[in-house]
Amino acid sequence: MSETLFSTGAGDRLGGDRLAEAVEVMARIRRDGDWESAQTHASLLPYLLEESWELVDAVADGDRDELVSELGDLLLQVLFHAAIGAERAEGSFDIQDVAAALLDKLRRRAPYWFTPDGSAGVGSAHLDAAEQDRLWQVAKAAERAGRPPRGVVDGIPWDMPALALGQKVLARASSAGVPDELVPAEMRVVRVDPVGLFREHAAGGRDDGSGREDCSGGENDSGREDSPGGGDASGRENGSGREDGTGSGSAEVAYRQVVRSFARDLREAESRLPVPATDATAADWRAAWPS
Repeated sequence: MSETLFSTGAGDRLGGDRLAEAVEVMARIRRDGDWESAQTHASLLPYLLEESWELVDAVADGDRDELVSELGDLLLQVLFHAAIGAERAEGSFDIQDVAAALLDKLRRRAPYWFTPDGSAGVGSAHLDAAEQDRLWQVAKAAERAGRPPRGVVDGIPWDMPALALGQKVLARASSAGVPDELVPAEMRVVRVDPVGLFREHAAGGRDDGSGREDCSGGENDSGREDSPGGGDASGRENGSGREDGTGSGSAEVAYRQVVRSFARDLREAESRLPVPATDATAADWRAAWPS
């Protein structure tokens, strides 16, 4: 049998090429399964999220068999989406295209892994993490050459769990050189009690640490949160009722609103900078920060 993208070279399909077999079985399931044939990329998202969190649990538990099982469940989601993609009337793709996209990205951003010694032309086969990250970021910047500059918090998936979202926003702010004193304490320390976060502010607007109250954010009429990149230009939400998230009793909602408020301030400050965010100094950020 000739080798494929998934071939291990270890023998026949059943004995050594389980990935190729999985692709074939998934295509058959998609074609013949009543429930499976009705699914879309969007309808599968809840399962993708659930399987991802089950993998997180398996890693935490440290059970080898459970970890392998959950990785298999996640692989099923990738194969399922690829099988749906193969049916698109325009812009169709399959699992080979998905793998090719990964390899293309690695060739652009980490070409040293495709050289005989993995040396990246620096005279050593070993690259420390800092150098790897530097080369990755340089390659990313080269890909964006000629495009409009991306904002500090642009491209963040705003539906991430609140803690992961906060960590991502803080990392972006740190990379942009935002001084630590501009980050409100509520972004760094999460307090949880049986009735939710920030109980002391439940009667009024949330104090964001700057001495002013913020009653923006919350949910819109559909119950869905808008991202800071959606809704109006500032990221404020348009729903009714309590808008600061403190009335829900949900630690997730309350901290999410803290993150969104900080991201909104970050966007506003960035719009006032006299230079691109990549060139801004700590003094520039302080002068541009909303008061």
